[in-house]
Amino acid sequence: MEKVSGKLVDVVKRAVYPADVFISDGIVADILPAAGNGAEYARYLMPGFVDSHCHIESSMLVPSEFARNAVRHGTVATVSDPHEIANVCGEAGIEFMLDDAARSAMKIFYTLPSCVPSVPFDRSGAEIGPAATRRLLAGGRFVGLSEMMNSVGVVNGDAGVHAKLDAARRAGLPVDGHAPGLRGGELRKYVEAGISTDHECVSFGEAEEKIMCGMKIQIREGSSAKSFNELLPLLERYPDSVMFCTDDYKAFDLVRGHINLLVARAVAAGVPLFNALRAATLNPVRHYSLPVGLLQKGDRADFIITPDLENFLPAAVYIDGREAAPAPFFPVAPTVNNFSARRLSAGEIPAADSAHIIGVHPDTLYTDHLTCGTGIGDVAKIVCYNRYSSTARPAAAYVHGFGLKAGAFGSTVGHDSHNITVVGCDDASIVKVINAIVEMKGGVAFFDGKELYSMPLAIGGLMSDASADDVVAAYSAVSDRIRRNGCRMPSPLMTLSFMSLPVIPALKITASGLFDVERFRFVGQA
Repeated sequence: MEKVSGKLVDVVKRAVYPADVFISDGIVADILPAAGNGAEYARYLMPGFVDSHCHIESSMLVPSEFARNAVRHGTVATVSDPHEIANVCGEAGIEFMLDDAARSAMKIFYTLPSCVPSVPFDRSGAEIGPAATRRLLAGGRFVGLSEMMNSVGVVNGDAGVHAKLDAARRAGLPVDGHAPGLRGGELRKYVEAGISTDHECVSFGEAEEKIMCGMKIQIREGSSAKSFNELLPLLERYPDSVMFCTDDYKAFDLVRGHINLLVARAVAAGVPLFNALRAATLNPVRHYSLPVGLLQKGDRADFIITPDLENFLPAAVYIDGREAAPAPFFPVAPTVNNFSARRLSAGEIPAADSAHIIGVHPDTLYTDHLTCGTGIGDVAKIVCYNRYSSTARPAAAYVHGFGLKAGAFGSTVGHDSHNITVVGCDDASIVKVINAIVEMKGGVAFFDGKELYSMPLAIGGLMSDASADDVVAAYSAVSDRIRRNGCRMPSPLMTLSFMSLPVIPALKITASGLFDVERFRFVGQA
């Protein structure tokens, strides 16, 4: 039996006191209050952090490499939605994520994607229907049904959508939500369908209304979409109803910190310690019924040791009673992909409609629907090209706000169908980037008008088979060159990746054309 001593930070009893924690076979066998004498009691023992909602694929790292880096920051578990790889490779992609996660000491739990494709009219690489949902949820490998983005289908009683929700109820699993801006009677219908969380709130009022309806709110601080500052007051008013999450988090952010950064920011902003800690530990563990310890007698021994309660930098991380020592990178063979797109010529890039322009902003997934013509300035062409077909034609529109001065950049990371999306100043540059991505069968590319810079994503066109350090170096090199070419977005490739997501207002580009999210129809469609 191993003894670990320190000031115990008890998130259940909301108390801090010197204690000796006894660990046997990965379980907290006993906790005894101590006198607190000795240097070991100057440190703190506290539950490890949980990311309550993330898409590991968005880091461009495989699960085991994501975990190897997250655990260094005190993260002991994630609730991960393999929605991205599922939309590319279907069940084979989910199996890859499950198998690779098993190589990690960190506890990676998965919810089953509910929207593959994200909306019925989008062109993704796979489909997971109600029958497959029932079968997969009955297998006991998932802790919930992933974010239900088809809020229109929920509210309007779509039979297929409700069959998936019923499958989750029958399996006794929670359902995550995705309903930006949904309020009033439609929100109540959404919640009454059994949907219990939302990470898409953009205002305090919206979040508060959702909590009043019985939802848990996940305060998201991702690499592009950020709601921490806006939703911070929830931690003081509704500490039992809030969780932290990153949703979409790039490797360059992950190497600097994870959920520990959000806890530190909350405490620095004056949030009571235990309110902040609940959002990072107890609330997600209880909501998803995770087999993750909270430093209670009989719990699994999942905890961190930290020198202070300000920075929350772990000196040691324990998972199932074993210290998670720094581990070397272990490469994985790229085994899953789905790519059939052909090379294009500049003449195949269609003209765009200047009457409907996508307006982009940093730090939000929302866009504007601008209708004032190309005279507004800073307008580039945006193209979405179906990666799953060898005969498809690209769709094009105009976009305002990127600030690109020359060339083009693009990627196969394009939520949620992950087709090829490119922004460029001229058709020749756009085609140069598209064809580079076709040659790689997925990845990131930038053409500055003279030279081409690229980064392959060998696993599904979403994830690299390289280490986090190598991914950060390659991704940063491309991103820096894009910004030096005039782009004003702090994370240009991440912002671009959401331009094809037709479930977040107001205007988005898909492989089938320009989509008006608020009217839920293609532009020009009656």
